[in-house]
Amino acid sequence: MIDKAAFLNELEEVVNIDSGTYYKKGVDAVGEWFADRYASMGWDIEWYEPDGELGKSFTAYNADHDDIDVLVMCHLDTVFPEGEVAKRPFSIEGDFCYGPGVADMKSGCVFLLHVLRELHAEQGLKKKYAVFFNGEEEIGSLHTRPIIEELSRKSKFAFAVEPARANGAFLNQRKGSSRYFIEFHGKAAHSGNNPEEGICAVTEAANWILFFKSMVDNEKGVYLNPGVVKGGTSVNSIPDFAEMKVDVRFIRQEDGEEVHDKIMKKLKTGFDEKVKIDLKGGITRPPMMPNDKTEEICEKIDELGRQNGVEVKWVFAGGGSDASFPSAFGVPSLCGMGLPGGKSHSAEEFLDLRQFEERFKLLKDILLM
Repeated sequence: MIDKAAFLNELEEVVNIDSGTYYKKGVDAVGEWFADRYASMGWDIEWYEPDGELGKSFTAYNADHDDIDVLVMCHLDTVFPEGEVAKRPFSIEGDFCYGPGVADMKSGCVFLLHVLRELHAEQGLKKKYAVFFNGEEEIGSLHTRPIIEELSRKSKFAFAVEPARANGAFLNQRKGSSRYFIEFHGKAAHSGNNPEEGICAVTEAANWILFFKSMVDNEKGVYLNPGVVKGGTSVNSIPDFAEMKVDVRFIRQEDGEEVHDKIMKKLKTGFDEKVKIDLKGGITRPPMMPNDKTEEICEKIDELGRQNGVEVKWVFAGGGSDASFPSAFGVPSLCGMGLPGGKSHSAEEFLDLRQFEERFKLLKDILLM
């Protein structure tokens, strides 16, 4: 049986390492922490180091690198900057833990490690497992997506140990997502003396906002959010520059592709042909959609939950995760298979330990099924 005290000690160690996505030193430190422990069990470690300032990622294999029975996805990074741990280090209050990334998703990474350790000690690992540790999940896995997709092509079943929902529910469906980064370049002029000589970048951006909102379809589950818009420097100047960041969510891949096609078509003409538009982006994560094999696996987990005293609930989420990538290849994929938690990406983030032993046994059985 799992040593809860040992789990909490190790969780404290990794939570108390700042590992915001852009803090390479911290991401690498957390990666080395986990890689050392998998290597001590005899697992093979394959590192990936992206160009630039981002931290490393790695895959741990207990057998050869092909024909993977179970692919498990973890991530090393958090959304919090360097220095966050000093403000609010790991803490425990009753059955709840707190700290940066305690739920999303350092607890899932440590929890999985302890389950695999026990399986290794009890009976050896008869299945082929691959555990991928992503150093940049929180920014969309821009560089690591090809790695996950290559692992997915070789896998029979996949899941991510993101936190279960605060009510304990697991996830069998997620929305897909797109991101767009747009710059509008006009021409500056004085709004009183010579406004006719100006080309307003902000007006063009405003027209694009209305264009994005016109594609919202609540019945289809399509939502576009121009969440960041900036432009202008003074109230009496025609602004020559504006920028926008847009988030798109969709249930069906074809809906995400339709939105993308409409955006690219509008890019050819814009609204004011005098405004130069630079647009980058596209679909970042496909939807995680259940298939027949997923349904069969969910039914097995329902039964395993009953055997272990866990009421298994399945929910649909609008947010994305790396579990979406194997799903796009037809691999039955699940998410939220870690311990329950909530208020991720905030100072109130928490981890719920009230069903710790029961969920440990359940995850162990899931890895064996």
